[in-house]
Amino acid sequence: MNSYNENLHSSVLSSLESQEMTKKQLSSQLSNSMFTLYYAEGAEIVAQEKLDATTKMYTEKQHINDVVVKNKNMADNLLLSANQQKTYVTQAVTNMAVCASNIQIASNSIVRLASDIGSIYSIVNAADYGTQIYQQTLEAYNLINKTAYNAERTSQYAMEATAAISEVSSSTVADGAKLTNTSVNNLLQVTTSDLTAITAVLTVDNDTKSKASIATRAAEGAIKCSEVEYDAAKKAYTFNNAQFNQNLVVEVPKLFDPSSGNFNVSFNAYRSPFSADDRNPDTQNVGLKKPVLSYNIILVKDSKKSLFSASVAEDLVGNPAQCKSIPATQTPDAQGKYTETLAYKQYRDSDNDPLVLGENYVAFLLIMFTESYKKEINTFDEYLSAPSEVFSLTYTLKNAKHIGASRENGSEDLSKITFSVEKEEVLKPAEIDYRCFFLPYPDDMATNEDLDTLESKIETLELEEEIKTVEAEIKSFNEEIENLNASANQPNAEGGKNAKDADQEKQKSASLKSALTDTKEKLRLAKSQLADLNTKLKDVKDKSPKPVKNTNAFFFNLNLAENIPAGNFTNAKQHRTASGHEFLVDIDTTTTDNFGNPLVEDKNYIPVVLSYYKGTENSRSKYTNSLSDWQNTPPIPYSTKETLKSSTL
Repeated sequence: MNSYNENLHSSVLSSLESQEMTKKQLSSQLSNSMFTLYYAEGAEIVAQEKLDATTKMYTEKQHINDVVVKNKNMADNLLLSANQQKTYVTQAVTNMAVCASNIQIASNSIVRLASDIGSIYSIVNAADYGTQIYQQTLEAYNLINKTAYNAERTSQYAMEATAAISEVSSSTVADGAKLTNTSVNNLLQVTTSDLTAITAVLTVDNDTKSKASIATRAAEGAIKCSEVEYDAAKKAYTFNNAQFNQNLVVEVPKLFDPSSGNFNVSFNAYRSPFSADDRNPDTQNVGLKKPVLSYNIILVKDSKKSLFSASVAEDLVGNPAQCKSIPATQTPDAQGKYTETLAYKQYRDSDNDPLVLGENYVAFLLIMFTESYKKEINTFDEYLSAPSEVFSLTYTLKNAKHIGASRENGSEDLSKITFSVEKEEVLKPAEIDYRCFFLPYPDDMATNEDLDTLESKIETLELEEEIKTVEAEIKSFNEEIENLNASANQPNAEGGKNAKDADQEKQKSASLKSALTDTKEKLRLAKSQLADLNTKLKDVKDKSPKPVKNTNAFFFNLNLAENIPAGNFTNAKQHRTASGHEFLVDIDTTTTDNFGNPLVEDKNYIPVVLSYYKGTENSRSKYTNSLSDWQNTPPIPYSTKETLKSSTL
């Protein structure tokens, strides 16, 4: 290889390696940002739950305090009434005693008078019976007897009234009212103190929630920045790989099956930097028209890619187990691209070792030139590409499906979650763990969809604002055209009087026509702009990701699920059914959400199942764990009740 080719190859190799390293660093930075966002959202959820609990307690204590305040008002009124009653009853007892004493004195006097009149009547009856004085004395005698009788009865009533008023226990009532008032006042002090304390806690919790929200929003911004940087690095690597490395790409299926697995290697056809037209037309230059003899794909362990050279690659040409050769006579696709399918079990790497699951590999492309082309360019070296991006072949575990509350006898048992998984043919049941997480269902967290569609949402809003502005301009232009037409059609009241007026009228008409033409052109441009904006808006909406059911769920993915500690998930156990591929998760008071917080009564949770390989450490790199489609799994309300007749599921 000449010095130019060596320098070029070295530059390409260095550039791609640098960009791949940058991409790995940014990928790690993106992962860190994801964990930062995840735990920030966890802190916000915890703060929100604590704030909700404190708010509920505050409401209860405020209600209790309001009731105690009302009771305190009633106790104050009762004490005031009891004291007044005590005062008035005491006064009544005194007054009644005086009244009874006076009545008794009057009664005694009347009785003595009746006795005297009786004596007089006896004397008159004996001495003057039948006379006028006898009649008068008899009348006086009868009247005094009635008076004496009434006096005695009045005296009896007064004594009974005195006894009755003395029996009223006003002092006891007053003492009881005072004791009640004191107790209610003490209770009010306690409830007021509790309300003040919970108010302080509510203030702190609200402040904590606000700070947690600020931290979450900052983490959301950080992860978006990390995503932008990572995407930029990916695009830069892809662009340089396409421009300087034949667009060499290895594509491994997402669900790779090692039993019959294939993967693809694609690259662009070689284009010679020299054209046959660049040479003397009298010279035979067939080699410039067809420079390539064959394309050769070789797989190399990532750990040995720096030692792999063109000479080593040339030695492998002709060995179909280690080198996949594509003759140049094979026609590429319409885009000038070759795509070859390699069989996992039939292919070997550059060391003649079988391909191993979990091993990191790179692909090299060796381009063999024709002898005539080499003679034309006076260089007899073959072309060895830079290594492709690192790839590995792994078996992806099957993910859980049909996740929901257990159904028995037409009822839903919210204390049990069931799901099904297809049978794993290449693994033993003891090598797989099914971990169930319960994601709290918040209302204002960033979601995977939010992060993926943020730019399109912003662009949509901007376009909608522009459309509103242009529509307002079109409306204004239409109104202006109507006004100009009305002015042009308006007859001149003084028209035709003299030449000066006619000239002014002509100038005015010309001015109106010019303004009308101007406005119509502006209207045409505005309508054209509106049509373009509507087309752009439609394109943006068509390209934006489709919405999922759990649009309010927070950011979560496989990487996060794999790193959740043991105390924050529940292991599923196999359900004894005929198929043997159904699993059951029991929920009890010790079950927590994915952040380790106890489940909250009547709160919605999304059940998520992680299919996790738990075999030997050396074999873990061969398998890729899988996460259930949690964004389309309906949330389930947690309840301590055993069963509910119906649910939202």
